[in-house]
Order: sequence, then structure tokens, then C-alpha cells
Amino acid sequence: MRPTWIVAALLVALPGCERSERPVPLAPLEAATPAPSANGIRPLTSRDGAAPEPAPLAPAQGLPPGHPPVGGAPSASTAGAVTGTIGVAPSLVGRLGASDVLFLVARSASTRQVLAVRKEQAARFPFAFEISGMDAMVEGTAFEGPFDITARISKSGDAIPAKGDIEGFARGVASGAKGVSITLDSVRQ
Repeated sequence: MRPTWIVAALLVALPGCERSERPVPLAPLEAATPAPSANGIRPLTSRDGAAPEPAPLAPAQGLPPGHPPVGGAPSASTAGAVTGTIGVAPSLVGRLGASDVLFLVARSASTRQVLAVRKEQAARFPFAFEISGMDAMVEGTAFEGPFDITARISKSGDAIPAKGDIEGFARGVASGAKGVSITLDSVRQ
């Protein structure tokens, strides 16, 4: 037995599904692709054609807040950046895994407020780091020291500290400090 009632219902419903507007015709594909070269082969990408290189962009006026500086000048958000190296205590090297995630957290030493956070996938140790106002959790947060900096290997990849995470600390770090050394030397209980 065939479901003839389905066919009948479709025949009744389909005429009501017509468009009231005609579709806009698209430009032919050939008009958008580069012309073949002398050997009859089209370029693989637009970069392979004879189109001129675009002119470099002029520095934009009135960049949005938090935009990196144009022309290499340091911005207020990168001023005071702290740089250094994170290492792992020899006794804990065996606990590291390929899927571990490194979190770097800068807190105000006086208020304990989180000022900036970085997340690094597949970090290799020793790991060179930089943390600055560009890593602020909330736009407009002042990145002013002294800082307490925590480096933490998260086994789960979650930003919230958990049992089994490997941590290291640097306390009272001055704004703009260079060569800060943090050793991952404790396991969170």
C-alpha cells in the first residue's frame, strides 16, 4: 500500500510555496577568476595572478581601546610588562603531559585582585613568558605592580585551580620587571 495521501498533500501544499520575488542573478564565475595565462592554465590563487600588491595601510586614527600600537610604539597596555622564564622542578617533570595547559596569573600584591591572565597550550619548558595589560581580564584594568604572579599547569585545561595542578609563584614583582624566574615546584592538594 502506497501512502497516496502524502503525495496528494504535497501536490496541494507545493503551489503555495512559490516565491513572490524573483531571485537575483549572480555574476558568472568566470568574471571573478583571473584569466588563463599563455599556456592556458589559470592561477591557483589571486596571488598567482598579475594583480598589483595592495598599498600598505596608513596608521588608523582613533584606534579602539586595547588595540595594539601602530608603528611599534609601546602602548599604555604593554607598558609595565613583566617578562621571565618558567621552569619545572626536576622531581615534577614526570608529571607533565602533552595536553597540559599553562596558566599565568598576575594579581595585585596588595589587593589580590586578578589583573591579567595568559593561557598557553603545549608549553615547552623552560618557557619564556610576558604578561602585561594586554592580558587584562577586564578592559581598562590598570596593570600596576607590585604583582604576585602564579604559574600553574592545569591537568584538566580548566582555568579554575584543581587538585593535582602543578604551581609556582613569584611574589612582589615590580611593574616592568625583566628576567623573573618562576619554578613549578608544588602540587596543589
